[in-house]
Amino acid sequence: MLQDGICQVTKNFFSKTIQFYDINYQLALNEDKTTIFENYCDFLNYFDSSISVQLSFINQQVDVAEFEKSIDIPDQNDDFNAIRDEYRTMLKNQLSKGNNGLVKTKYITFGIEAESLKVARPRLERIETDILNNFKVLGAQAHSLNGLERLEILYHVFNQDRIEPFKFQYKMLPETGLKTKDFIAPTSFNFSKNQTFMMGRTMGSVSYLQILAPELTDRMLADFLDVDDSINVNIHIQSIDQSSAIKMIKSKISDLDKMKIEEQKRAVRSGYDMDVLPSDLVTYGEEAKNLLEDLQSRNERMFLVTFLVMNTAKKRQKLDNNIFQVQGIAQKYNCSLKQLDYQQEAALMSCIPLGVNRIEIQRGLTTSSTAIFVPFTTQELFQEGEALYYGLNALSNNMIMVDRKRLKNPNGLILGTPGSGKSFSAKREITNCFLITEDDIIVCDPEAEYSALVQALHGQVVRVSPVSDQYINPMDLNLNYSE
Repeated sequence: MLQDGICQVTKNFFSKTIQFYDINYQLALNEDKTTIFENYCDFLNYFDSSISVQLSFINQQVDVAEFEKSIDIPDQNDDFNAIRDEYRTMLKNQLSKGNNGLVKTKYITFGIEAESLKVARPRLERIETDILNNFKVLGAQAHSLNGLERLEILYHVFNQDRIEPFKFQYKMLPETGLKTKDFIAPTSFNFSKNQTFMMGRTMGSVSYLQILAPELTDRMLADFLDVDDSINVNIHIQSIDQSSAIKMIKSKISDLDKMKIEEQKRAVRSGYDMDVLPSDLVTYGEEAKNLLEDLQSRNERMFLVTFLVMNTAKKRQKLDNNIFQVQGIAQKYNCSLKQLDYQQEAALMSCIPLGVNRIEIQRGLTTSSTAIFVPFTTQELFQEGEALYYGLNALSNNMIMVDRKRLKNPNGLILGTPGSGKSFSAKREITNCFLITEDDIIVCDPEAEYSALVQALHGQVVRVSPVSDQYINPMDLNLNYSE
């Protein structure tokens, strides 16, 4: 693994990884969904047959105690620690409703064959620029990973039983005489069982998705990623050269026509109607012609897709439960998820974001069929520091914690029907702001409904009205007042 993020996987295969972030796809309107889907189809069509592509979705458990620290409100030397305590309890309850203890990351790894690093580097950089531009069109943030960041991902996949963070710098290599893989390797690997493996004290198993359904839905991948446990979903995509794909389908149609003629000859010899053909032959013939039409007249290409799911757990029973859960999701969409027999080592290597697929179980899909595995669900907002609590995400149930001063637009607007809790929401935000920031809070309140809150927080209430004894004197305003 080189410092700039290029990995020399084999003598002639080099890869790079880009991390990308979510966009609001599942909650978008149908027109917006269609636009995102079409842009994603164009994105897939960019890859030619010389580029191997791997999409990796890694859900990993983090230490919940560490996570609770990020929403903690420390006590201060004032009269409001009782309120802080109540607010802390409320935030912890909300945290337990979602899966904020689960960190979800998304990566795209692309690799090419080249004779040397010198030849591979400029080509990988060009592909990287194009991919980043494509993500910009989709409205998704993305950035390229350097060697250290890529090694950290591998370390966390292999060492799920270790709590200590990844400690490595490139200057350690000459000092220690070790290689990069020595810093990420787990204590041991054990592949002696046919359907499971051990890495360190973590048990794991990799399954492949058998796509049997005549139609797929864009919810399928989202349902796999909604699993509240450690799961690693990988989609390997290899484009087939357009002319080769058309040639292959034409040869299949010729084979089917030949079989049709054989059946018709047999029918004539037996003395029955030659138009009566086996139903399979008729169905396959029509489908092959439709596929050929898609490739020739629509913006479709052919891809070979391998869909792998890796489950990990500390105990065998937990692992079996997790596998049963993901098999149920596949079943729901009329597909089946099968554990790989005696191929767990090759499958584990195919489940880490290096861009290599060692599992030869591939399904040919067109661009739109491949794009149905849309890698976007819903955007998460969870900032640290002086972040205020704004409720739960409608899809994932995760907490929304935002420091509005760090957003592109710091302004806010609360909308809702009468009685839906707009004022309560504003009061809760004012209280939150008061408890954790040093900001000034000014409330302009014609209805005088916030005065009780201001008094409870020992603030100053100024009443301005014809009958009040408090006045604003315009003559007191000086010229440099805005300073």
